[in-house]
Amino acid sequence: MKRLNPVGSLFGFILTILLFFGLGLSLWIDRGLAFNPGPVTAKSKDRVVLHNFTSHAEFEKQCFYCHEPLKTNLASKCKNCHVDVNQQLQTGQGVHSRIANVDECSSCHSEHHGRTFNPTLGSYQLFDHSKTEFSLIWHQENYDATPMQCDECHDNEDFRVVTNQKCLDCHASHEQNFAQSHIQDFGTNCLGCHDGSDRMQKFDHLQTGYPLEGKHTLVKCTGCHTPESLIDAPKDCQGCHEEPAIHQGMFEQACDTCHSPDDWTHVNFDNQSFSHLDTAGFSLALHKTDYSGRVITCSLCHTIDSQTTDIQTCIDCHNQHDQVFMANHQQQYGSDCTVCHDGVDRMSDFDHANYFHLHGKHESIQCTDCHIDNIYRGTPTECWQCHEEPEIHAGVFGLKCIYCHEADAWSPAGLHHHNFPLNHSFDDKNSQLECKTCHGDNYVDYTCYNCHVHQPDEITQSHRAEGITEQDLPACANCHPDGKLGKNKLFP
Repeated sequence: MKRLNPVGSLFGFILTILLFFGLGLSLWIDRGLAFNPGPVTAKSKDRVVLHNFTSHAEFEKQCFYCHEPLKTNLASKCKNCHVDVNQQLQTGQGVHSRIANVDECSSCHSEHHGRTFNPTLGSYQLFDHSKTEFSLIWHQENYDATPMQCDECHDNEDFRVVTNQKCLDCHASHEQNFAQSHIQDFGTNCLGCHDGSDRMQKFDHLQTGYPLEGKHTLVKCTGCHTPESLIDAPKDCQGCHEEPAIHQGMFEQACDTCHSPDDWTHVNFDNQSFSHLDTAGFSLALHKTDYSGRVITCSLCHTIDSQTTDIQTCIDCHNQHDQVFMANHQQQYGSDCTVCHDGVDRMSDFDHANYFHLHGKHESIQCTDCHIDNIYRGTPTECWQCHEEPEIHAGVFGLKCIYCHEADAWSPAGLHHHNFPLNHSFDDKNSQLECKTCHGDNYVDYTCYNCHVHQPDEITQSHRAEGITEQDLPACANCHPDGKLGKNKLFP
């Protein structure tokens, strides 16, 4: 009997139809699982939902969420769900933006390895930790030489968060004193300075473009850098130092035009050392605030520019405090305040005797008799600067008028340094000769012949016997300085 070919038989045809129908039905029911290389992960993150799914396992039968070969690639599908990764790539920030060939997602995050497989953890076997801006070159082992595990620094499974407390606890366990001192000096933001490569070991602040000089060398890091960031510290003076109220809005140039880090109060103005007292002749010691307690700024007195002072500003300010006093004060001393006042209130307990003792006739004269036009500073204090020297002794006695004259009365004068006894020829030793007795029209020349008998021949002969020439005869006092001739014998 001849056997039939099953392929061409009706049974074979029906069997083939049933086989394809069953295969199609299986594919429709399983939705592609027949081609699935293995179960996908069921790992999820707490409270993270992407496209209404919490894990890959929830759309395992809907392959098109990841695979559409004729329409797009796998990376585009991944980025449709993982928008945070896509944002890193768009902004150039984050770990994924630093990875080469980042569109080959499956090269790091493989799938179909079972429900418990963690694609993120699996990627770490190939992950370059330096892409996170923190190298593990010095973090391979713990202080006890055991291998350092990821969870020793990272608290959660996505490993995107590192708390500084982990660093602090680990390093404090090794050297607590150093860790505490380090925190006081630099704060608790470890990652603000350290990148794992120990780049701070040879750190030079000059490399930042801001050299530490003067008083800045004494300031702790946390004095300028916030615990949140040691990188973004301001470099301009006003970033740390508030502009002094005293010259707020007065100067437009940068602070370092006048100030230096060596000493904030030591000021250079127009390339010269500046002191308001030395430069302007007026101290600000008593002019820090006005009568209401408001800070006196530079512009309140220097209304035009820093080189010009409007005296009316002084008058207006002090008028508000005591207008009656100011009216009398100006009437008596004038309106040029700085002629007398230098800002240290030296006039509050003014004693004229400290500058020029007023006694005798000087007590009765008016201030303006000596202080012309109410100018008090630089007033002369020598007699000859106010009183003209009398012609009768011009050029004879010098300029020390007080040797003869007193403030009680200019005349009569009292000659306190006369070499020849002024009581000459008087029995009363308290009596004095008048000047004209010996002196004529001036006090340079003198003669004894107004009193003594003048016998030229006899005097010439007697003095020649003593070796005195006729030319030397008029200079009687040279030989008779006390007016006597011999012992207790007066001239006849």
